Amino acid sequence: MTERRRSKRGLVLAGTALAMAVAIAGIGGAWAFATPVLSGLPKGPVLAQAIERGRLIVGVRRYPRPAPPEAPTPPEPDGFDATLARQLAASLGVPLELVGLDPAAQEAALREGRVDLLVAGVPAQSVPGIAATPGSYDIGRGLVVALRRGKVQDASALRGARVCVGEGSGYAGAVSQRYGAQPRSYPSSVHAASAFMAGECAALAEDAEVLERLMQNEEWRFYKPLASDVRLPSDAAIRLPEGDVVSRDYLAAALRQWRADGTLDKARAARAGNLQFEITLLKDGFVCHS
Repeated sequence: MTERRRSKRGLVLAGTALAMAVAIAGIGGAWAFATPVLSGLPKGPVLAQAIERGRLIVGVRRYPRPAPPEAPTPPEPDGFDATLARQLAASLGVPLELVGLDPAAQEAALREGRVDLLVAGVPAQSVPGIAATPGSYDIGRGLVVALRRGKVQDASALRGARVCVGEGSGYAGAVSQRYGAQPRSYPSSVHAASAFMAGECAALAEDAEVLERLMQNEEWRFYKPLASDVRLPSDAAIRLPEGDVVSRDYLAAALRQWRADGTLDKARAARAGNLQFEITLLKDGFVCHS
């Protein structure tokens, strides 16, 4: 009888340990990256310097959130960029320092050593002295929407048409290469949506999950999908100083894990929810300050 109780107790403890392991595995963030596979990889000079310094400094996009006309808010780091930056810092076991940067200042900040890495979407062009990791951290299919009764009624009519996109969006290249459209960049996806709703562009290109959520809102009944399954022609790559192949390979491995363990999907879903909320604020009289 005693032996049977011990056996039963052992099974209970084993089950509890298994449940805890499953729960921990399901937690995103730092847990997802704190694996022997990634932590055991060598770090090159850029990442080794961050570890020695005791913090990782990452440059990201920034923009002001929608606010009442009389009460503008200061620019804040892009949430999606910041999520990946936090994952990278956690994988190295150091705190994160975020530096919000305007597009014109990003490459200079990296070249001058004011940031270790850039996580700021798709670069406008390749810049000497700056390398990009293989693999993208923004892989969602895109969607293009337009007014139901506007001038652009099908995808073929996008040629030469102005399409609103957020800064660093890969959909700028997608609509240009695939449809011959003229992308117009705004400080963020929210700014791009605001400009589109104000009539500054004939269409809006954005992550399909974001637009599909918005299309369920009453105020978006005037718009319709124009082109679906838009694929990114270029990568939203993490950028670092050229020549550090070891750090580049580490970051590429981190991106692979970011995609494989479900963290990317969670980050994309969170981004879609945040954008839906921020864009919905526009109907309440909030505006996008620039």
